[in-house]
Amino acid sequence: MKYNTILFDLDGTLLYTLEDLTDSINYMLEKYGLPTHSLEDVRRFVGNGLKMLVIRALPEGEKYQHFDKFLAEFIKYYNCHNLIKTRPYNGIMETTAKLKELGIKMAIVTNKGQTASESLLEDFFKPNINIVIGDDGNHPRKPDPAPIQIALDKLGVKDKSSVLYVGDSEVDAATAENSGLDYVLCTYGFRDMEDLKDFSPIAYVDNIVKLFNVLQL
Repeated sequence: MKYNTILFDLDGTLLYTLEDLTDSINYMLEKYGLPTHSLEDVRRFVGNGLKMLVIRALPEGEKYQHFDKFLAEFIKYYNCHNLIKTRPYNGIMETTAKLKELGIKMAIVTNKGQTASESLLEDFFKPNINIVIGDDGNHPRKPDPAPIQIALDKLGVKDKSSVLYVGDSEVDAATAENSGLDYVLCTYGFRDMEDLKDFSPIAYVDNIVKLFNVLQL
């Protein structure tokens, strides 16, 4: 078997989080008297972490006079409201359980804040996946390769040729390429095939169960 380690993105790959993100950002926008956004708007805003979501959602972006306060309140609110509509995509729980049984090492690498990421790891993925590298403010976010390397170090993996990265966005494609990893792109998440067609993954999957075809298991 070529790959003995899999690194997963979180939002749009393992978990459907779009509605909780949309509801949380719209709650804050309404609170501050600002225009809200549709689900499809927020789908385009996500992928680069919560700060970038806020920048894209605010009419004035980072130039908004109350930006820092808004961001801090949004993160606090979202961390308390990230399990209302969030759920694993079809086949995720069965797939991660089977990969664990097969001895595949796994970790999650995400631009979501570390606190929210650890909460979601606890609620959905332990004991099958026990490591999540989120945005803790101490390293660059994806598509920088730094969080990938942190995950591999925690897993004790040195051979990148044995590692497969699985994500759903242009950020994930760039992350894998910047890190020198083979990657798979999921078309069921926050981006569809039209958005992802210009990248060069080893495979596209429209259901996570098809990852086993890629792994030839």
